[in-house]
Amino acid sequence: MTVYDIEDLYSHLGVFGNFQIFVVVMYTIGERVTAGLLDFQVHILSVIPHWSCVSDRCYELTQNQTFFNKTTLCIMDFDEWEWRETRSNLVTEFNLICGDTYKISLGSTLFFTGYPVGSLLIGIISDYVGRKWLATVFLFLTGLTNCIAAVLTNYTSFIILRSIEGFCIGGLTVTFYPLVIEYIGAGARNLANVVAQCGYGLGMAFLCFTASYIDSWRAVVISTSAHLFFVALIVATNIPESPRYLLKNKDKEAKQVLKIMASWNKVKLPDEFEIRQPDENTCQHERVWTLFSYSRYTCMATLAQMFIWFTAALYFFALSFNMNDVMGNPYLNLAATGVMEILINVASYFVIDRIGRRWCLLLSFVCCGASVGVCRFLPHSNLHYTQFSFKSFMVIMGRAVAGFIYSLVYLYSAEIFPTTVRSSGLGLCVFVAQVSSLIAPFVIVIHNDNADIIYTILFLFCIMAFLAGWILPETVDCPLPRTIAEMDAMKHRHYSVFTENTPLIENEQTEQNS
Repeated sequence: MTVYDIEDLYSHLGVFGNFQIFVVVMYTIGERVTAGLLDFQVHILSVIPHWSCVSDRCYELTQNQTFFNKTTLCIMDFDEWEWRETRSNLVTEFNLICGDTYKISLGSTLFFTGYPVGSLLIGIISDYVGRKWLATVFLFLTGLTNCIAAVLTNYTSFIILRSIEGFCIGGLTVTFYPLVIEYIGAGARNLANVVAQCGYGLGMAFLCFTASYIDSWRAVVISTSAHLFFVALIVATNIPESPRYLLKNKDKEAKQVLKIMASWNKVKLPDEFEIRQPDENTCQHERVWTLFSYSRYTCMATLAQMFIWFTAALYFFALSFNMNDVMGNPYLNLAATGVMEILINVASYFVIDRIGRRWCLLLSFVCCGASVGVCRFLPHSNLHYTQFSFKSFMVIMGRAVAGFIYSLVYLYSAEIFPTTVRSSGLGLCVFVAQVSSLIAPFVIVIHNDNADIIYTILFLFCIMAFLAGWILPETVDCPLPRTIAEMDAMKHRHYSVFTENTPLIENEQTEQNS
């Protein structure tokens, strides 16, 4: 009986055939688009609208000011002013003004509190019980909690439910992405990742579109989550468990999944074949904490990835929540960065495989550092929303490049962590990333006190993340490691655009059993 390596079977089935395209599309719609919608939901639904004074004391209250601002509103009684827009949002419905404005940031912070808890806990569980059914459950729960939030009439209940949403989307991220990436062959992982990560920018743009043209914030919330029930049904009925995961102890089921893939991709597998497997005892005993004790290199590589994720998230969300400083229209801000992020992700497809993941990561941190470094010395401007400035461009560009880093590290970490701990390893990285994002909603408050400190902090973090990136190996065209020992073997793999890439695991010749 012929014994095949899993990578050889994937090459025969097609590294990016009909089945893999279907799985990537479902992931893009179900997880990436949803993440783009939910991450900025409170932020975009809490834009303070224009208001006008309706009191006889209007001149007295504003005689020393050129226009009505938030300070003026706070010294007026509720019957002395009114909102000029008919569109409802969280601010207008729950009166999140003056002394209650901190509740806006609190809503985002509670969401990002649940996110890391879900990613870490569910990531560990996923390496025990599998990816497919957990991904299905959290698709459904994310949609359900978001729809319930749309009908709540109390802001405290709303933000508590937002923390549960964060837990659900965190669990969804670390189960669905490994499921998808484990279906893709080495030559197509970059393409699959680029397609999927563009969904995040699409989600941001769609959120801006719906928030701009739908008057009710409740309708916006429901419209941004209804698709999840459809995707959950499709995943439950049409996408099986990852064959790489099943190889740990369910060889027969892994073969059945490969035959399903063959049917989708219209290729034929041998009637009888075996799949070369890693040592079963090793697979059963490897856990995420083994990464820190196996060898010095696996420990350093794991810590380096954690810091890179931390920096990428801090940069990404700090600039995202602070973009009102450089442009007046928050909907245009978010839509512009979402579109630019899509364009950068598409452009990156042509260079990631050519120069490698490692160099793309390092050069991206150089761009991000340069962007905030320049902004550090540019004057603060208070422009009308129809105006634009060089500082606006630099912030949007830096934010878009940070979005690219955020999408790249998903692929990069999935290729570094072995199958035995891939979900929990990603969960650990997502955990530290979301911990850093907890402080991002309060960046606006810090910025009001000292406009330059944000850019200085981000610049220093970019330098340290650049240095941490030197530790990581190159993974382009590399088979996914199956065990921590194979991850440790990657320590000498530092690919350069000027040198030939070397394989991580030498291809073994096909064995014939009589």
